[in-house]
Amino acid sequence: MDDERRIFSELVENYQKKVFQVAVGMLGNKDEALDITQDVFVKAFRSYKKFRFNASPETWLIRITINRVRDYFRKEKLRRLLFLRPGNISDNQINTMADSEQSPQEILKEKQLQTHVRAFQDGLKGREREVFSLRFGNDYTIKEMSELTGISQSSVKTYLYRALDKAQNYLADWKTP
Repeated sequence: MDDERRIFSELVENYQKKVFQVAVGMLGNKDEALDITQDVFVKAFRSYKKFRFNASPETWLIRITINRVRDYFRKEKLRRLLFLRPGNISDNQINTMADSEQSPQEILKEKQLQTHVRAFQDGLKGREREVFSLRFGNDYTIKEMSELTGISQSSVKTYLYRALDKAQNYLADWKTP
């Protein structure tokens, strides 16, 4: 049992940051991503004995993360329908000017663009959102995204192409004051 705990501790240590990055990229909310990250490792711990090492531990954990985020979105959709509340997607913290060499105008412009891109990403649905987040939030390749999501490489390319086409149209009119 001590060996299992040691191995699992190493798993958490090695992959916790990556799991969190995927979750926050898909959710846009650090608090929810932390909860999802914790849930992922609880689920992984419970099912660790069933893991057959057909995939890498990273692939296994990211698949659990993606599925957990999907579950979260289904529950949130139901909650919004039942209680008619808007979602609680928080924005990233604003960079402090004291820690930056950029001018206040450059910081504002960058923040506005980040907000605009986040709004675009929040508007994506399902697989398009998943592959967009995995590609641009975590730099996964087409092959890796296929393994992580369980869909074919050609389907990954199609979803990514659609998301990029929407991004191009969405951001084409973006202007800063």
